[in-house]
Amino acid sequence: MPTAAQLEATLAARRDAVRSLRALARLRYRDGRESNSSHEAIVVARPDRLRVEVLSLFGSVFVLTARDGTLTAYARQDATVYQGQASPENLWRYARIGLPVSDLVDILLGTPPSRLGGHAQVAFEPSSGWIRLRQDLDDRSQVVWFSEAELPVAAEERDGGGEPVWHATFAEYEDHAGFPVATRIGLEMPDAQRSVDVALEDIDLNPTLDHSIFAFQTPPGSKIVNLDRVAD
Repeated sequence: MPTAAQLEATLAARRDAVRSLRALARLRYRDGRESNSSHEAIVVARPDRLRVEVLSLFGSVFVLTARDGTLTAYARQDATVYQGQASPENLWRYARIGLPVSDLVDILLGTPPSRLGGHAQVAFEPSSGWIRLRQDLDDRSQVVWFSEAELPVAAEERDGGGEPVWHATFAEYEDHAGFPVATRIGLEMPDAQRSVDVALEDIDLNPTLDHSIFAFQTPPGSKIVNLDRVAD
């Protein structure tokens, strides 16, 4: 069985190998009140750049971008552009995912967010056949599960009481330029009773991306709202 150091090195190598991704996505989300699905075009790049466009037959109906610590959301129906800090609170407002943008980018690229922690433990779970790596952090813990091939298959962070804060899954690996990439990403936020399932298609791994891709050009006549002044 691999050691904690070997598994941590495996995750570090995956983060180095997968720096960015461009793809089409079929997204399904659920919460305690509703379930919806959408087709999207996504572009993500480490550490914290993101662009998501919700597509329709008539083009983009919603655009979300993040770069340089700024988040922008555009709702075409309202002709309104919302701008503010790329904070978990603002990401929650428009994606219903209360995570730092860098954490979301990591998860979409198929790896749990990198954490600096203390004691780490490795165990084998006979029921699943997976290898579990648990790392203690300051006020919580991170757990990552690996397949026999040492591919990450699930990860979660737990609060001080051991309850999951979020849980992610990585499945349906495909070979891209000789590297296995998870094409099915799941994310659950238990406290919010919310889950998101993302199926990636037409993947372009590590494309050359101009920084302007993560900017949003405000359409003429749009109303601009400062997100940081908007009360929930």
